[in-house]
Amino acid sequence: MIRPFLLLLAGLGTFTLQAQELFPVRDEGETRNRSYDVLHYRIDVSFDEAQRKVIGKVSTTLVPFPPALKQVVFDAEEMTIRSVTLRNGTPLTYTMGPRTLDITLDRPYSYRDTLTVVTEYSCTPRRGLFFVQPDSAYPNTPRQIWTQGEDMDNHFWFPCYDFPNDRATTEVLATVRSSYTALSNGRLVKVSEDRTKGTKTYHWMLSKPHVSYLVMLAIGEYAVLKDTVRKLPLEYYVYPNQVDDARICFRCTPDVITFFSDRIGYKFPWEKYAQVLIRDFTVGGMENTSACSLLDRATVYDARQRVDHSSTSLIAHELAHQWWGDLVTCKDWRHLWLNESFASYFDPLYHEHSLGRDEFDFSMYEAQQAGINSDKTLGRKPIVSVGSYSANLYPRGASVLHMLRFLLGDSLFFRSLNHYITKHQYGVVETNDLKVAIEETTGQNLYWFFDQWVYKAGYPVFAVSYTWEDSTKSVRLHVEQTQKLDSLTGIFRTPVDIEITAGTQQVVHRVEIAGKDTVYRLPATEKPHMVIFDKGNWLLKELRFEKTDMEWQTQLSEAHSPIDRLRAVKHLALMPRSEKFIPALVDRMLHDPFWGVRRESVNMLGLIADEKDSSWTAAKAGLVAAARDTRASVRTAAIALLTDSADATTRETLVTALKDSSYTVVAQALRSLAKADPHGCLGILGAHLGMPSHQDIIATAALDALAGADSLLGIAAAKEYLRYGTPPPLRFTALWILCRFIRSGTLPDSTLYPLTQDKNTNLRTTAVRMLGELGAARTVPILEAVMADQKNPSAETAKKSIEQITKRMETPDNGPKTP
Repeated sequence: MIRPFLLLLAGLGTFTLQAQELFPVRDEGETRNRSYDVLHYRIDVSFDEAQRKVIGKVSTTLVPFPPALKQVVFDAEEMTIRSVTLRNGTPLTYTMGPRTLDITLDRPYSYRDTLTVVTEYSCTPRRGLFFVQPDSAYPNTPRQIWTQGEDMDNHFWFPCYDFPNDRATTEVLATVRSSYTALSNGRLVKVSEDRTKGTKTYHWMLSKPHVSYLVMLAIGEYAVLKDTVRKLPLEYYVYPNQVDDARICFRCTPDVITFFSDRIGYKFPWEKYAQVLIRDFTVGGMENTSACSLLDRATVYDARQRVDHSSTSLIAHELAHQWWGDLVTCKDWRHLWLNESFASYFDPLYHEHSLGRDEFDFSMYEAQQAGINSDKTLGRKPIVSVGSYSANLYPRGASVLHMLRFLLGDSLFFRSLNHYITKHQYGVVETNDLKVAIEETTGQNLYWFFDQWVYKAGYPVFAVSYTWEDSTKSVRLHVEQTQKLDSLTGIFRTPVDIEITAGTQQVVHRVEIAGKDTVYRLPATEKPHMVIFDKGNWLLKELRFEKTDMEWQTQLSEAHSPIDRLRAVKHLALMPRSEKFIPALVDRMLHDPFWGVRRESVNMLGLIADEKDSSWTAAKAGLVAAARDTRASVRTAAIALLTDSADATTRETLVTALKDSSYTVVAQALRSLAKADPHGCLGILGAHLGMPSHQDIIATAALDALAGADSLLGIAAAKEYLRYGTPPPLRFTALWILCRFIRSGTLPDSTLYPLTQDKNTNLRTTAVRMLGELGAARTVPILEAVMADQKNPSAETAKKSIEQITKRMETPDNGPKTP
C-alpha cells in the first residue's frame, strides 16, 4: 500500500507529495491467538446508496483448533444482525459487542469438524467501505462504492476474522445497478441480470487463500480495457472520458509483471490482474489480491502532466505486493516491512531494468535520505516494532534490502528471495522466516545483520580521512563511527567498497568495518587523486569525508556515479567561502549527464549565491540557461531562484516559462513572478486562477502566489476558494493559506471553525488537525463537539488536537499568536 499522499497540495512547493512518516500503522502488537481457521468466505452484498447502507449475507466456513469449540467470535462493528445460523438452517444465539459478533454454537465442535456460519446483517460503515456520490456542488463526481481493508477495516462491512495471520479463499457476489460494473478478487464466475429490478449481480471467486484485509470491492461506471501478458488476463477499470490517457499510463503493466516474474523466479500467482481507478481514495494505492485500487488523480495523467509525472512507480509498487504482501503476508503488523519494504525496493528495481542504473541509484539515495531524515525528525525506532513509522517500513526498509543485496551479491540475494517466497507461498510470515530462508540458501549466519538493521535502529555516521604513504605505496584510510551509542544503536558491522583512482587506474577494495575506530592500508601504484568511500552508495549512512577542495572538485567532475557527484555538489556548497565554487557548480548544473545532479547543483547555488554581490552574475546566467533544461524538474528548480525584481532578463525568463509544456514549471514561474514583482504580477496571477490544468496545479499556484504578493487580496481569495463546491485542490490550498495567516497572527483561529463541519472528510480532518497546532483554549469546545460523534471520521483527530492544545496551555509561552 502506498500511504496517504498530499496530492491535493501538488501545486504548493512548501508541502511534500508523500507524507508517509506522518501516518503510523495500527498499534496492534503481537500475533493474535486463533480458535479457528477460516477456509472460505462467501460474501453476498447489495446496497442502499441513498442510505449508504450495505445489506449482506456472509457464509464463513471454518475448522476449530480446540477439541471442543463452543463459541465463534468474528470482528464486526456497528452492524445490525438479522440472523445467525449454521448452513443447514440451525439458528444460533449471538451477542453484538462494541467490536465483535460473539456467536454461541449449538454444540461443541472439534478440529475434526468443518462448519459454516451464516450471518445476515446490514450496516452503514464509517470505515472499510465508502460511497462516493455527486451533489449539487459537485454534480460531476462519479458514483462509486469501494472498499479499503488495510489495516483492519473490512470488518466494518462484513463480519470476518480481521487480522493478517489467517488465510482463506473468498467469493464475492455484489448486486448493483445495471449501469455499474463491480470488481472483486479472483476470476469473474458470471454476471446475472434482473431486468425487473434494474440490477446485475457480479460473482467473483478467488481460488487461492489470502488474508481478509485484501478482500475488495470497487463499483462504478467504468470502461474496462483488456490486455494479456503470458496468458494472464489484465484489466484496467477506467473512466470513459480518460480511455486514451489511461491506455498510456497503464501500458507498462505487462512489462512490470514480466520483469517481476523473472526476477523473483515465481510467476504471477493469481488468476488475473486488474487495476481500478478510485475517487477520493484514502491512500495512493492498495494491493488487494489480483485487483489493485488506485487513487485516480495519482494514476491517470493527461499528456501535459506526463511531462512531470509518471504512474509507473505507483503501478510497480502495488504490483510487487502481489508477491510481497499477498502471496506471503506479514502475520502481524510489527512485521509489515515484509510487505512494504519489499514493494518499495522492487519498484526501483523495475526502474533499474527500464531506465538504467543511474535512475535506480538515485531512487535508493533518496530512500536512504528519507530514512535518515525520519530518524532525525521523529526519533529512532526499529523497523520491527509496534506502530513503526511509515518511513521505516517504506524507504528505510528498502535501504536495508539494498544492503542485504550488497552483502550477499545478486545471485545469492535473489536465490534467497526465491527460496523464501516458495517456501512460504500462500502463507503468513514473520521476519525470522526471511532470515532463516536466507541462511538455508547461503549458509551464512545473518543474525548480526538483522539485529543491527531490523531489530535495532539508527545508522552509522562515518568520519573518514586518508593519507598517502609513498614509502609503502599505500593509502592509509581512517574510518571512525561517530554516531551516538545506546541500547538502540551500536557499532555497525558492514563491508564497504573503497574505490581508489590513481593516474588512469581505478581499483576497488572491499574492507570489513566492525569497530568504532579502524585504520586500513590499501595498495596504490601512485598518489591517488580521487578516493570514493562506499562505491555504489550501498550503505544507509551519514558520511563526513575529509578531503581537499581539489579532491572534491575532482569527484564532482570525474566520479562515475551520479550519487558521488551529487555528494560533491553538496559538500562544496557547504564549505567555507563556497562562492568560489560557483563556476564548478554552474558547470555541473548545465552539463552533468544526470538530471538529479543538475537539479541539486541548482538548489545548492540557491544557498550560496547572493544577489547583492558579484557571485550572483555568474550564477544568474547559469540559472537562466538551466531554465531551458530538457528536464522539467531542473527548469522548475532554476525558476524558483529567479526572483530578482530589478533584472529584465529574469522577468523575461519567467514570462517565457508561463508557456512551458510542464504544469509544474508554469506553477513555479507564477510564484517567482509574485516575489520578483508583487504588484505588477497581480493581473497575471488573476488570469491564471481560471486556467485549467491537471488537479488545478496552475490555479493553486496562482492562488498561493497571490497570497504572497498581496496579503489582503490573498486572504479574500482564499476565503472565496474555500467554499464548498470549489475544486478540492483549490480548497486545500486556500486552507493552507489561511493557516499561514493564522500562524502569523493576522487571522484568528476561529477562521477554521466552520470547516470542522465540512462535508469533505479529508478537508474537515485537516482543519481539525490544524486547530490542534494553531488553536487557543477557546477552540477546545469546538473540537469536543467533533470528538463526541464517534461515527465522525475526524473524531480521533479531534481528540489528538485537544491533547495538543491542552499540553500547549501548560506552557503558554509556546502558544500560537491569536488576535
